[in-house]
Amino acid sequence: MHTSLQLSHPEHLHLPNSAFSPYLGADQEWYPQLWQRKAGCGPTTASHLVLYNAKNHPSLGLQSADTKDEMVALMETLWTYITPGIMGVHLVSQFKRGLERYISDRALPVSVASLALAKDKSRRADLDEVKAFLVASLSDDQPVAFLNLSSGEVDNLDPWHWVTIVGLEQEYEEGRLLVEVYDGGRRWIIDLTTWYHTTTRSAGFARLVL
Repeated sequence: MHTSLQLSHPEHLHLPNSAFSPYLGADQEWYPQLWQRKAGCGPTTASHLVLYNAKNHPSLGLQSADTKDEMVALMETLWTYITPGIMGVHLVSQFKRGLERYISDRALPVSVASLALAKDKSRRADLDEVKAFLVASLSDDQPVAFLNLSSGEVDNLDPWHWVTIVGLEQEYEEGRLLVEVYDGGRRWIIDLTTWYHTTTRSAGFARLVL
């Protein structure tokens, strides 16, 4: 037995690729500058949140993208609001503040919700709280920005990195919570239960609220 939940239109994040199947979301490697390519996962992920709502809610007038070049332009815009420092964008609060400034400058009827996880496991929100945040977000048809600083025992998730959650699946027999993420123009399935129990650093999640 299992339950699953996904964005209603994940294709809103897909971009044409002449050589292969579509890019599943953007890739920070598309940034023109070396430092942007190295540290740009935060603004790239924020661009996914903006792009999805630009296409799902065109009345908001958000900057959209239908090509790789247009997506890079959107990523450049978000870079000016969520600008990585020497440690990148390593705090959920830093990501949230930048996205809130982007929203405020456009006077949009939108807010940002977030859930930060402490490094200290005794103070960390429990896995049910994480699941509740993700379920609420996806039920509202909102992609989720996921900050992972330590991958723990998960091999297919880069450390010190932001990715975009577009779906989840609960496997009750095995007791696992899986999330579907877009990262680097590709789709990945991450074992969030294993990650939660083995990550050794702080982490967190953020989403837009309409």
